[in-house]
Amino acid sequence: MKIAHISDLHFDLVFKKNNILKTQDLLREMLREGFDHLVVTGDISDNSSEEDYFIFRKMLSRFGLLDPEKTTVTIGNHDIFGGVQRATDIFNFPSKCLSVNYEEKVRQFRDHFSELFVNSFHEDTIFPFVKTIGDYSIVAFNSVAKYSRFKNPFASNGKIQKEQLETAKNLLEKSGSLHKSVIALVHHHFYKKTNEANSPQTTVWSRLESHTLKLRGKKAILEFFRNNKVELVLHGHSHEMKEYYRKDIRLMNAGASVDNGDDNLAQGVLIDFSGNQLKTMIKTVFVKGRKRKFFSDVIPEKIIQQATLQPVHYY
Repeated sequence: MKIAHISDLHFDLVFKKNNILKTQDLLREMLREGFDHLVVTGDISDNSSEEDYFIFRKMLSRFGLLDPEKTTVTIGNHDIFGGVQRATDIFNFPSKCLSVNYEEKVRQFRDHFSELFVNSFHEDTIFPFVKTIGDYSIVAFNSVAKYSRFKNPFASNGKIQKEQLETAKNLLEKSGSLHKSVIALVHHHFYKKTNEANSPQTTVWSRLESHTLKLRGKKAILEFFRNNKVELVLHGHSHEMKEYYRKDIRLMNAGASVDNGDDNLAQGVLIDFSGNQLKTMIKTVFVKGRKRKFFSDVIPEKIIQQATLQPVHYY
């Protein structure tokens, strides 16, 4: 089995339109390379916008990927709380976060990608969920911490509650995954970030946010991974591609697949599970000089109008 892993797309029609174009190019090239399953580990939208979800599901549909057997997504902090597009937004961001209905935002994310959760094992809340793909099981978590002025002032910290871990263990048992290798999906990273995030539009915000990119309770999460045959952890959040180990567990960060400060560069990870040794390969796409256009039915002006008219597909 070969998995394609991308993350942190940060779609935004006004401020980050190029991310949408780059994602389209990246998916097309990765499909040419060949893979069996696509994994997206959060921050699909930059500002928690339904229009961005609509664009991405249209893109997946056009590539034949809006299918639970072909794609799995998990949620990121920008999908719940949004972010800062202009320097002046920094001052209003805490108030914006306080007004966010956390549970409703998670439901909204689930509903816009409802097809991708079909045949998965979960309880009333969609996270965590378990999905079986061939000889592997995928367990996906919501690692986004709730907003707190003191513990999570920039809405970028992460936490996986003990209840999520207990539920995930039960779901792995229920789904018959105890005899399979497990791939875990989270949004947040498991290392201390040393370099600052870079965003041309919001440098000040990026520097502030970079100091709070933390996943709390990592020890318990890694212990869960070790006890439940997790072979690989895929994540994003920190905007750097990085492969590393924690407690003998292999982790891969595909963060900043397209939101990387380079208008001409897009990158994804191809992970080959065939053979005796898991192999990873970075797929790089240089988009300079290409004809850049949306699919015929993914036009910005129409997207904004259509997104508000689309029926919500509850799962």
